[in-house]
Amino acid sequence: MKLSLARHNTAKDRGSALLIVFWLMAILSLFLFTTIQLVSSDVDLVISQKHDFRAEQLCEMGIALAANPQVQRYDPILTQFNPQTQEGFSVRIRGEGGKININLLLQQNDREFLERIFTFWGMELEQAEELSDCLIDWIDPDEEMNINGAEYEYYAEQGFLNYPFNRAFYDLEEMSLVKGMDYLNFVKPNWRNFFTLFSGGQVDLREADMETLMMVAEVEDFVAQEFILLRAGADGIEGTEDDTVFESLQEALSELGVSSDSPAAGRLTVNDQTVRIESTGRVADYQKQIVLVLRNRESNPVILNREEIFQ
Repeated sequence: MKLSLARHNTAKDRGSALLIVFWLMAILSLFLFTTIQLVSSDVDLVISQKHDFRAEQLCEMGIALAANPQVQRYDPILTQFNPQTQEGFSVRIRGEGGKININLLLQQNDREFLERIFTFWGMELEQAEELSDCLIDWIDPDEEMNINGAEYEYYAEQGFLNYPFNRAFYDLEEMSLVKGMDYLNFVKPNWRNFFTLFSGGQVDLREADMETLMMVAEVEDFVAQEFILLRAGADGIEGTEDDTVFESLQEALSELGVSSDSPAAGRLTVNDQTVRIESTGRVADYQKQIVLVLRNRESNPVILNREEIFQ
């Protein structure tokens, strides 16, 4: 009886020991798995940081080339890639003058043109008038409210005690804070694509897209389309060596069918000196972009804005 009981206790002890061993193995496996995950995460972080640093170097190389006034926007040197190292860069140069400088437009108090833009995009005239007044009130230095505008009292009632800023916009996103911009967001979600804070003020006929030409030059869609085709040259592709070069604003206005003494002509130019350089660095599957806005690239360049974009 005693022998049987001893054997029973021995088997029980062995079972307990085996269970403990299994628990220890499970804990060690979990610890090992966690360690591997942490190490893997650290390795991925180091690789990501390395790729980020190298991609930024490549972006800077592209910008250095594009900032050289001797390099044209169609120059093949602006696109480089090494298949062995899986790294390279591509650079796009385009004029910033093809967009509407909203700060200068508001400072000039050109309500007629503002309302034309907003109604062109589908806003009712009443809404366009209200938004125009609110935008002007936002940047002017006084607290005198325009007829349909909004000053401190209105924004304070909404809980925004520091509005309006009473200065020019530092960023296009600031425009979203202005009363009435919800109307514009609804009818024209991509309105940011048509505005800038950095051009010389007049819209450059060499760079403006079809929609901007229709709004600013006050021409029909087929006229704007024909002008863009003329501008693109024989190959029909803009930004290439055979693009049409306009010797003067008068020549461009003549091709567009706009009278030189019309109000629209005063909003146009063919000589804006502001360019946007978009340099994208690539390392394997990792990409990073630096956007530089530069004025007077031909001589005495001035950096107006720099932005890093992770992709």
